[in-house]
Amino acid sequence: MTKKYCFVGPSLPDAAELTAGARVELLPPVAAGDLGRLDVGPGDVVAIVDGYFHQRGSVRHKEILDLLGREVRVLGASSMGALRAAELDRFGMQGIGRIYADFRDGRLEADDEVTLLHSPEDEGYRPHSEPLVCMRATFAAAVRSGVCDALTTDRLISVFSQRPFGWRSYSALPEAGAEAGLEATTVRALQRYCVAHRQDPKREDALALLDHLRAVDPVEPDVQPPPPRVHRTVFLYAWQLAARAAGGERHSPRTSALSLLRACQLFAYDYPLHHRNMTLRTLASRCAAECGERAGGDTEAERALRHGEHRGLYRLPADRERLGFLNQWLTPAETDLPLAEQLTTALIRSCRTTLRLPWDENAMSLMEDGPVSDVARQFVQHAREVNDRARENRPGLRLDAVPRTKVTELLASYWDAPMSDLELAALDRGFASTDGAVAAARPFYLFARYNEAAARSLATSLSARQFLHPEDVGRGTPAAAWPQ
Repeated sequence: MTKKYCFVGPSLPDAAELTAGARVELLPPVAAGDLGRLDVGPGDVVAIVDGYFHQRGSVRHKEILDLLGREVRVLGASSMGALRAAELDRFGMQGIGRIYADFRDGRLEADDEVTLLHSPEDEGYRPHSEPLVCMRATFAAAVRSGVCDALTTDRLISVFSQRPFGWRSYSALPEAGAEAGLEATTVRALQRYCVAHRQDPKREDALALLDHLRAVDPVEPDVQPPPPRVHRTVFLYAWQLAARAAGGERHSPRTSALSLLRACQLFAYDYPLHHRNMTLRTLASRCAAECGERAGGDTEAERALRHGEHRGLYRLPADRERLGFLNQWLTPAETDLPLAEQLTTALIRSCRTTLRLPWDENAMSLMEDGPVSDVARQFVQHAREVNDRARENRPGLRLDAVPRTKVTELLASYWDAPMSDLELAALDRGFASTDGAVAAARPFYLFARYNEAAARSLATSLSARQFLHPEDVGRGTPAAAWPQ
């Protein structure tokens, strides 16, 4: 069955009543990252009416392009939806209504034409200002009714367009009229007309969009075939990861799957073993899929090493004299390991960049369920509570301002690693660099630093090999060697 979602708010505050029984899931106005939380696939429909402009980041164009590339139909109308449709209709987004057409054809240009100040959702999105696009429509109706002439309304629109969107209202007409040099009697007559005959093209267009959603088989728009999948840049990848909610919180931005993963990466003592085995398994699988390499009796490590050879990173059999690059990926002590182990360790640490493996995504897929998620969630919640209390005591506290040296000292302590080897230790935990680990650790810093007993207790629980693949148990570093 086709899934249908609609992001709607002040343009149609009674949307729930209007869609009753229509199998449309209503969501609040869309913001950056929200589209990534939807469970959608080919043939599903996502409609955008309202979206955030200021309080939160606006929905990004590439998020919509990603949906279109996955053959999800995306409709837009009325407000943010009309803006994005006018910008992306050539790529397959379907625009609906007069406001979309006006933006598409250049009759409207400014984003704030559709913006208004309003109360929150629990107060019914009660408006505190009037969108300029609605004022234009109401003024045009007044001209057609003979209340005033077009020159009068043009001068008023010019005044209102120079004001912040929250200062636009029909109650402000006398002041705007005086600023425009208009006769007070004319402006008062226009004001009475506007209050009695308010036009609302945003609502009209939103209703037209709902008509599309109500249909069991929406009429296909006359557009080009779906565009190819959008290139997954590092920015799109990061947005998708951040939007991926933890289990049971599909639409909640409060606890993300990425935050649970970060807790494990940073504080589970045996995470390097998990990362090592996950990487070798992924490389071995890629070698089978991309290079036609058969498993035979070889280990995953052996197949992973051959994949590195197939991708031109080195030649096998290995010759240490021709592998000088290994030194930059190994500690001095590790250069005494058997050559195959040296090469395996260097491959694991380097192939995030050399072979472009999506580490975070792989890791989240492998550990989404099970006891580790519950423990990681506790870790994240404790850290959040500590941060909230700290902000109450010190308004304006910025966790991103915690000095880097303090964070690296904390990581070295939890990882039982000398500062000189911290960069390699970060790679062993799936981070691209120490800087990446530091950025991930800052939200946990206060909890891990000043509630150390509780943090280390949870870290021990995270490290009970709960999230290792069943085949991993018994591999790698023995439990007796784990930090206690």
